[in-house]
Amino acid sequence: MYICGTALAIAFTMLIAEVYYIKVADIAPEVNRSKTYYLEHLGTEVDGHHSMESIYEDTFRDLLQTMQTPECVMATSSMGLWDEAYMKLADGIHDRKVKVKLTEPGFFQFYQFTFTEGAPFTQDDLASRSRTVVVTTEVAEQRFGKGVKAVGQCIYVNNRDFVICGVVETPSSLTEKCVADIWCPFKARGLFDNLNIVGKDGKVVSGEYNIDLDLYVSFAVPANKRDAFMQELKEVEARYNSMHKDKPVDMTAYLETHYSQVWKGLGSMFQVWDGNLFWYVVPSILLLLLVPALNLNGMVASRMERRLPEMAIRKVFGAKRRTLLWQVIMENLVLTLMGGAIGLLLAWTALYGWRDWVFYIFSNNNSLYESVPLIKGEMFFGPAVFLIALLVCTLLNVLAATLPAWLSLRKPIVESMMEKR
Repeated sequence: MYICGTALAIAFTMLIAEVYYIKVADIAPEVNRSKTYYLEHLGTEVDGHHSMESIYEDTFRDLLQTMQTPECVMATSSMGLWDEAYMKLADGIHDRKVKVKLTEPGFFQFYQFTFTEGAPFTQDDLASRSRTVVVTTEVAEQRFGKGVKAVGQCIYVNNRDFVICGVVETPSSLTEKCVADIWCPFKARGLFDNLNIVGKDGKVVSGEYNIDLDLYVSFAVPANKRDAFMQELKEVEARYNSMHKDKPVDMTAYLETHYSQVWKGLGSMFQVWDGNLFWYVVPSILLLLLVPALNLNGMVASRMERRLPEMAIRKVFGAKRRTLLWQVIMENLVLTLMGGAIGLLLAWTALYGWRDWVFYIFSNNNSLYESVPLIKGEMFFGPAVFLIALLVCTLLNVLAATLPAWLSLRKPIVESMMEKR
């Protein structure tokens, strides 16, 4: 009963821990999460009110992309145009909904995709506005069939033809920053034909290349270069403001790490904001452990009552109270670790079997509702997972076993001996 009670408590706690581990750990293709900074907008002030300024291609190309401190800098388009894209299947009749991400060659340096065929599109493809794309193995197989070479062939998306230059292993939708079905150079020729889009000057442009897309920029910055990165970003900000004196910006106003974005999402889920989130989450986790710990506490107390005569005899022969207390704690720790191992297996089973709704519940990513996410082994077997499990088991053991053992061992030897009667 002790092992089963521990297993259920650990399973529920570890289920939540696993979900957020998968959101923050360096998991391929998102191997740079621990050193990623996101810059989605520039901060500006209009009439005393703080607002957002979009990042355009010239700012990215001439200023941000030339930064020396980051290991890698890349940009993706925030354009939601291709969220509703459809690819023509092999029969030429049926369509398949696909997610197309508009980006640039640095994307495939920033994210570690495994290419099964071909290579990423190049800077020349971007400059020439070539409709050259990278697709997933899933898309390639659905369009051409399994085992058929896809590189060099055409696919048709929203009645436009694209030439495949590379095929990558299908990423999990849980790596939501990089996931897509098709990756295409932003502003490729013909993408925005017959579409009315408002440019940065406020005028409507239609079917022209001279469209200024909003870009989201990501930086991979090693921990030992973060101060230097912030300093260089301030220098870039000064150069930008010298060219835009009428509307200066703050480039750090909306700069955030991957961890801070996940933390913000957690706050959004619980509808708790800023510093209050810590004082909401930590008590909630402790409560998850405290309730089962109280039940296990009663079981340990009952077991200690039956062992009082044994403890009394050991005291008579010179055993110290701290020695006996340590023995009881270690015995219960062994049982707790056994229950923890079972609980971790239960959490993994639930996570894999019910992944279509578990991640949707604990995530702000609505796209997870539409499909069953792909789960890979490295998402389960990370060192941090076992450290968290061990910490939770130890904490549960201390809450459950220490108090009843300490109270029982405080009883006089004679009284403990009389328990035998």
